Amino acid sequence: MPIQDASTLKSGERASLHAARDEFSIGISRAAPASSARAFNAQKLVLYGVIFLTAFVIFAALRLAGDYYRAPLVERPKYSLHETFKPSGLVGQGFGVIGGLFCLLTLLYPLRKRWRLLENLGAPRVWFQFHVYFGIAGPLLATLHTTFKFGGLASICYWSMMLVMASGFVGRFLFAQLPRNQRGIMLSLKEIEAEIKVVQRHLETMGWRSAGAEAISASVPGQNFSADWRSLLHLWLARRREIRVWRRHLRRQGLSSAATHRLLSILSRKLFLESSRVTLDLTTRAFSHWHTLHLPFTYLMFITLLIHAGLAIFLGYTWIF
Repeated sequence: MPIQDASTLKSGERASLHAARDEFSIGISRAAPASSARAFNAQKLVLYGVIFLTAFVIFAALRLAGDYYRAPLVERPKYSLHETFKPSGLVGQGFGVIGGLFCLLTLLYPLRKRWRLLENLGAPRVWFQFHVYFGIAGPLLATLHTTFKFGGLASICYWSMMLVMASGFVGRFLFAQLPRNQRGIMLSLKEIEAEIKVVQRHLETMGWRSAGAEAISASVPGQNFSADWRSLLHLWLARRREIRVWRRHLRRQGLSSAATHRLLSILSRKLFLESSRVTLDLTTRAFSHWHTLHLPFTYLMFITLLIHAGLAIFLGYTWIF
């Protein structure tokens, strides 16, 4: 399958293709500045580093103080680790302080979307990845802070935190179903249609001409298809199946791994857009409902967190400060 040069296109079409290419995959954006790619890789490296560090700390705490955490409350003072790992101890309170700080840092992502000074600082995807990390790591560290003992106002704060985290997983799933551009702005149906044409044109310039390509498009229902949650799952599974089939097909064609990756990235975007065209109304409404339910728990979490922290400071539990 020959890969054609995009220089055969008209200048206007070429500009559109480059814009579309930038939007759906960094991996296929060969024109991206090297400095941007290095910055993105550095951000990912930092993210993976903090994930590894957090996982190590949690594992080490459970390994070291597992017996203490499992012990009945009346027997815990007998353990040598009690003074260190209890909620007001050096390590136990440290888990609480850092966990609470992580919860506050989840606010950076929505703040970035509303504050223009932060708008051009880093890729939205990286901000979102850190938002997810803080949203998961914060409650996990807070769990160690509680020493698995729940009661009083702190328990309201803790359980609202866990509800927000669980709700966040649902929101993450719905968020991934919404088509967005590189700046994180959701696409309208008209914009989806326009991008599908651009992506299709781009695939054709790369020599994407085979009977199988039409078979893929035929596997995705038209926009008049009535979408429900079963069809959303069906489309998601169908996309994954098609990508697997085409990965095997491209390997048999003898393409390089880089060319295969580029083609699959573009094809994946095309399939996603065609699915989104069908499910856009369903996912948009679901995301709106989710947002309505997610916010009250978030407010409750931060209010109780601030009250809990304020009371702790008032009573003299200032950790290392």
